[in-house]
Amino acid sequence: MSIKLVASDLDGTLFGPDHLVGERTVTAVNALVEQGIVVAAVTGRSWFGGVERATRTGARLDWFIGSNGGHRSNLNTGELEERVTFAAEVVERLRSELGPALGSDDVGFGYEHSDGFVWTDTFLQMFPTSVDGGMRESYGAAAAPTDDDVGKIFVADPSVTTFDLLHLIKPHVPNDVHVTTSGGNFIEITPPGADKGSALARLCNQLDIAADEVIAFGDNHNDLTMLEWAGRGVAMANAVPATQAIADEITASNADFGVAAVLETLL
Repeated sequence: MSIKLVASDLDGTLFGPDHLVGERTVTAVNALVEQGIVVAAVTGRSWFGGVERATRTGARLDWFIGSNGGHRSNLNTGELEERVTFAAEVVERLRSELGPALGSDDVGFGYEHSDGFVWTDTFLQMFPTSVDGGMRESYGAAAAPTDDDVGKIFVADPSVTTFDLLHLIKPHVPNDVHVTTSGGNFIEITPPGADKGSALARLCNQLDIAADEVIAFGDNHNDLTMLEWAGRGVAMANAVPATQAIADEITASNADFGVAAVLETLL
């Protein structure tokens, strides 16, 4: 079957090392859109900030699936079509139990709300700046992190490496809750159904596009379910070993326009 939809992670994949879409990639993306191929950004970033970052260089993306599959924005209409959130009691349980379960008093938390992030002081001390270099700030601080508006939870511990923390946390969360990392030195926890593969499948079902009509690109652990679901999964040369292992093929690194190199063959 021919490709009808392109799904790409952003940081480390569609984005270059400067966390922007390069001119060559913009040209390839827009040429595909002109041919009627749907292009979706599928990222750990949230729509606030993430959408502008993905499109500011002129890439005509159709969809933005953010928070590792937790929400979906239609970039042609501006509508936030879907947002998956935790039940309040799950957030409270994770907040109260993970520190003792990890045997640490230094666990930092972050909570993604519909209007921004709320960070604990401990998290801000560990990660005062974002991946883009800006200072992290809490928005909507009056909102309790235990309400029903939390779409993603960040967890960090200064004494534990990212992958060790990943394995330590998994036994302490419900089986249907997703625990992953997008390359930062912290863990990201999302509700049932909020993983990239499931979110992409829901979008494609809505668009009547089959998995084997989809090509997906990624570089990190949060891309695994998406690359496994898509008919053609492509890992970057700079991808972590687990992502390269499950991909159907490996392209050049994000610094060498690996996504664009493959997209150009579809034109």
